[in-house]
Amino acid sequence: MAGETSQFGASAAGCGRYSRDELELAAIARTDPDAPVADGLVEHLSGCPVCRGIVDRVTSDNAFLAEVAKAAPVVRPAVREEAGPIAGYRLGEEIHRGAQGAVYRAEQLATRRTCAVKMLLRGRFAADRERMRFEREVEVVARLRHPSIVTLYESGISRDGEPWFAMELVEGDRLDEFVRVRGSSPREIAALMRQIADGIACAHRRGVIHRDLKPGNIVVDREGVPRVLDFGLARADGDAPPGSVAGGTTLVGEFLGTFAYAAPEQLAGDPGAIDSRCDLYALGVVFYECLAGRRPFEGARSIAELVMQKSGTAPERPSASNRAVDRDLDVIALRLLSADPARRYDTADALAEDLARYLDGRPILAREDSVAYVVSKTLRRHWLASSAAAALLLTVLASSVALAIAYARAERERIRSDRTLASFRDAVGSVNPESVAGSAELTVEQFLELIEQNAANELSAEPGVLAGVLDTVGIVHLGFEDVERAEKSLRTALEMRRALAARGECTPAELAESVHNLGRLLFLQRKTAEAEIAYREALALRTEALGADDLRTMLSWRHLAACVRRQKRLDEARGMFDEILAKARARRDFPALEMAAIMNSRAFIDADEGRHDRALEGFREALGAIRGSLPSDDYRIGRSLYNIASAEEKLGRIDDAFAHAGDALSIMRRRKGSDAATVQQVEDLLRRLTEARGAQR
Repeated sequence: MAGETSQFGASAAGCGRYSRDELELAAIARTDPDAPVADGLVEHLSGCPVCRGIVDRVTSDNAFLAEVAKAAPVVRPAVREEAGPIAGYRLGEEIHRGAQGAVYRAEQLATRRTCAVKMLLRGRFAADRERMRFEREVEVVARLRHPSIVTLYESGISRDGEPWFAMELVEGDRLDEFVRVRGSSPREIAALMRQIADGIACAHRRGVIHRDLKPGNIVVDREGVPRVLDFGLARADGDAPPGSVAGGTTLVGEFLGTFAYAAPEQLAGDPGAIDSRCDLYALGVVFYECLAGRRPFEGARSIAELVMQKSGTAPERPSASNRAVDRDLDVIALRLLSADPARRYDTADALAEDLARYLDGRPILAREDSVAYVVSKTLRRHWLASSAAAALLLTVLASSVALAIAYARAERERIRSDRTLASFRDAVGSVNPESVAGSAELTVEQFLELIEQNAANELSAEPGVLAGVLDTVGIVHLGFEDVERAEKSLRTALEMRRALAARGECTPAELAESVHNLGRLLFLQRKTAEAEIAYREALALRTEALGADDLRTMLSWRHLAACVRRQKRLDEARGMFDEILAKARARRDFPALEMAAIMNSRAFIDADEGRHDRALEGFREALGAIRGSLPSDDYRIGRSLYNIASAEEKLGRIDDAFAHAGDALSIMRRRKGSDAATVQQVEDLLRRLTEARGAQR
């Protein structure tokens, strides 16, 4: 059931088996026996520390709120009582009022779920176009399902004839306030913007343009997730049929939105000029404001001046106001703020991809405007006053164009190499059984052979790209535990990158990748002391090139700690894992899968020391951390089930261990094939458990 929608319409929480609403109802049931509890949930809580922890926290929060309510004086705000106009809801205080609707805190009586109810201002007396826009918002939000977009629960017409809809109540801070109060770093802001871009991309893929993106319509919730709200001005992209969500709600010459965040073409008031790139411009203003602490065109003294600046002036780089902002973030923000829609990102997906590349330490695909383009734009804006000035500028322009051509050639070559490597890596990585959806069928082997042949033939003149391809091929071979082929590819890649690094043609981060991958090979070969040397070199290179907090640096650190553990230096390994875990938990953006890997590694130390009960708890916690975000037959799920079964065997819980080992074998055999050493480990465990069950009977 992981990842499915529960009967209450909410996404899964905890270990993924039950929704957040179901867990909250279980907490309420501890004091209210009439509260409905999902089938099997009580029994599940006895064996799942992750879900039990959530229920315990909700119980504690409810108890605290009850005490506060007892101590607080009775205040009765303007409240729409249960017998009010909307059946099934108790409306509370007004929490927001916009251009066309008022939002109230509410309780859905059937589920006792706190939510938000939005009602149309002026109700049945509203104009037809106001009503159409309200109804369009209902239709738009209902078709969007994304973690960064508010979820619609229900809609209808009240007893007084007023349209309304109930939606998820998102409590948190406006994006700009969240960034300001937290003192968020540019990297943390980029991580938030990536999630927002993912949500907007989801809307755009369904033909929905928001048209009013601004910090006030983006709330960062209590979990640190940005949520896009208020689709009241949204419309469908392209030509809409009569009666659709786009039809008949915007007039020529009418401006809808917020001036400071509107694209130049949006300010013209022509509905035909509005497309998804207007949302990208607005995201650029939001991104710039969060990075620089101010909006890009704050100096404008009138609406007319603002329009002129947006149409013909490039803003200062965000780094001019915040030195912590690096060149790549400058480029991304200014690309979004281009006055020409054609020079912005093509899609929100492309923006999300570039932000992901930035966060991963890869080259971004957006490029700065060329010298020739900037000079030509300047010429068009400021025509020359004299022929002497013209002659001088033409001389400068000729030199600039020559430099621009040389720069453009170099940039094309670099971008071509980046994209070639990215396409090869994407193709090869798609069959890795440990991270995506590969299997041990012959077609995978044929595919890898084809990739290696193509790489050797077509990339011989580009050793940097070839080394990256061989590195990736070697890791996939390693995933299938084909050590011989993995060693050939990985060692060749490392030799090439060491040679390139000596000539200054390979970055320390690229060299560190090959050294780290050699460590993985040596670890699998049980050459633990040699693997430790490789990991220490990779850790030093990555720390120097990427910083101690980069995910790749922490990955090398974790693998080094695993080498130390395998050599029975348990106290040293425990100290390393505890330090890594503390650093990971201090980060809001730390990936759940990597956190689970650290938990697993820490639990192995408990197992080495004979504390199998603690090891079992750690393995279960790690499984709970990944179960909701991976397919049920993912290799990492299978490996976690094997770890749990091994601990249960040590504790004498034979039947539980047998069930978990059987599930693990089914997953791992499909992913890696019957000949893999890890699969044979599971088979050995199952044989022991079968014998133990026979002896018990």
